[in-house]
Amino acid sequence: MSKLEPAQPVLVLSPHLDDAVLSCGYFLYANPSTTVVTVLAGAPEIFHEGYNSKTTGKPYAPDAISVRRDEDRKAVEYLGATPVWLDLLDADYGEYRPPRDYVDVIHDEIARVLDETRPASIFAPLGLMHSDHLAVSDACIELAVNSPVAWYLYMDLPYGLANRRVLLKRLAKLSQHVQLVEFDSFDGEHGIKERAVRLYASQYDPTRRNFRKSFDATMRGGERFWRVETLS
Repeated sequence: MSKLEPAQPVLVLSPHLDDAVLSCGYFLYANPSTTVVTVLAGAPEIFHEGYNSKTTGKPYAPDAISVRRDEDRKAVEYLGATPVWLDLLDADYGEYRPPRDYVDVIHDEIARVLDETRPASIFAPLGLMHSDHLAVSDACIELAVNSPVAWYLYMDLPYGLANRRVLLKRLAKLSQHVQLVEFDSFDGEHGIKERAVRLYASQYDPTRRNFRKSFDATMRGGERFWRVETLS
């Protein structure tokens, strides 16, 4: 394995409003001026009793997502990156999505953003455990195949540390479509990620409660990345 040194400028695609910092916090801090695009950062104009409203205490969905965007802005900017939010809906609002296959919707919206921003290196989630992570990853794999731009996948944390079987299964599935070249594990200055993740005040405790052991390991480092290459 070799050291991860992507061409600049870098763009990181995050399924939700915290995933990039959880999965790539040390990498973001080491690569200032990275753009972090959260794909599923929109809200329907409804009152809702789902996850986002429960964790933020805001029953009106746009207010709940506004809280989460503000947390994301603070955390991403703390790491020296720039946040961008797309208005697509996460699974919490799945019943309000259009009837069209949402992977296609995600694919088209990401393609639009990439055409506008023209990054030299793009990072996307491997796609572990959560349906939203898988949808964003699948859309990105379609875009990465035969792309002239350098594409990378990052291990979704804390999920990748919580269930190694799921990680290996996903890697095996992706290897049927693309070649994945792994880099050395990426770590950084102790405490940087912990301080950034704590800025997600509405998410820190619920996420740690659900994945305590792997969450604590995530704070210490262990970020993993793969370069996507076309099968020969």
